Amino acid sequence: MERRHINRYTPVEDRVLERTKKGKNADDCWLWCGPVNNAGYGMIKGDSRKGDPKMVTVHRAMARAKGLNIRWKEVQHTCLVKNCVNPDHLVLGNAQDRHERLVAKYGKDFHRPKKPYVKCSVCGEKTHVVWFGRMHEQCLIEYYKSSNNSKE
Repeated sequence: MERRHINRYTPVEDRVLERTKKGKNADDCWLWCGPVNNAGYGMIKGDSRKGDPKMVTVHRAMARAKGLNIRWKEVQHTCLVKNCVNPDHLVLGNAQDRHERLVAKYGKDFHRPKKPYVKCSVCGEKTHVVWFGRMHEQCLIEYYKSSNNSKE
């Protein structure tokens, strides 16, 4: 495969494809092999002539190359791979669509909280927000008020 000269005037889509590793099958993910941001999405310099910001995510650039109107919309991966740039895997959607895709892949309990819910030792209500001695903040305030009153 012969590499062609890439410069700042080369379209973003061509620059993305230069750093992409394609799968053997047509339906496989095309993996981005360039720099990524803190969230794991590939980044590349934008084309200021098209109104891009200085840096754009590669999946948004490929969605625009596919012909999707990405302005003010969320571009999502149907394959759920963050560094995939295959245009067939990119769709426009909202948070509900993304949630349904995640539930279909990981099951309904994929979003469990990191800490289990615990019961408040005073009122017995299950809560995620517990303070000293497993109490709600309001129960804790009442506890200290009652303990101060009993000392007098």
